[in-house]
Amino acid sequence: MAHFSQILVLDFDGTVCLGDGPVFVYARLIDEALASSSGGHPVGLVGDVVARFLGAGEEADHEPNEMVSAALELVGTSADGYSAAEKFARSLGITDAQLSAAYTGSRRDLAAGLVETHAPAGLGALLGSLPARVQIVLVTNAPDAGVHQQLTTLELAEYFDDVITSAGKPAGMPAVLAALLEAHQLTDHPERLLSVGDIWQNDLEPAARLGAETALIERLAAPGARPTYRAETIEELYPAITAWASASSA
Repeated sequence: MAHFSQILVLDFDGTVCLGDGPVFVYARLIDEALASSSGGHPVGLVGDVVARFLGAGEEADHEPNEMVSAALELVGTSADGYSAAEKFARSLGITDAQLSAAYTGSRRDLAAGLVETHAPAGLGALLGSLPARVQIVLVTNAPDAGVHQQLTTLELAEYFDDVITSAGKPAGMPAVLAALLEAHQLTDHPERLLSVGDIWQNDLEPAARLGAETALIERLAAPGARPTYRAETIEELYPAITAWASASSA
């Protein structure tokens, strides 16, 4: 196995794969599950709440009704659209099985190419320009279905040396990172690993605890986060990633 002297870890949703389409499919399937089990569930309610939470779509342009306002207050501290949808749905009585089925369904649509997504502008060029000593790894909680297809569709598959799916972040992230460092004899040099993602507690906090570098894509405010680098978009982080990757190795 080739040994690398630096490791760049990238998240998938919200980092490498952009667009709210997947989370809106998830919300729609949750709405359908709630409607089928309760009968009185308003059409599109979870989707409306998620759209407003993310500030996306036509729903966000109109004043919310009382129910939606209460829901937005409930999900206000959620880390992303998925967690907001889940938190609101649980308050409405959804089951774990229904949530799992909705997520699986959204990933199935993603794999089938039915959901619109896009790659960050210039990401392929950035990854292709990194020194050969940098291992580029995708680590995601998403299941295998949809991830590889999307990387191919987004024309990014060739840049990844490894793809780790169903990572179980945040609980599973320390073991993933420790294994990567150990595999390349970098356990004593965690700063040579840079983790990039949009959720502090999932993607970055476990890396920070190990002493690794971190870069936060802060689409939603994360005042409690303490990353090495932070910006609203991944494109704004390219200079920091390039500088880290260009640092001379001991």
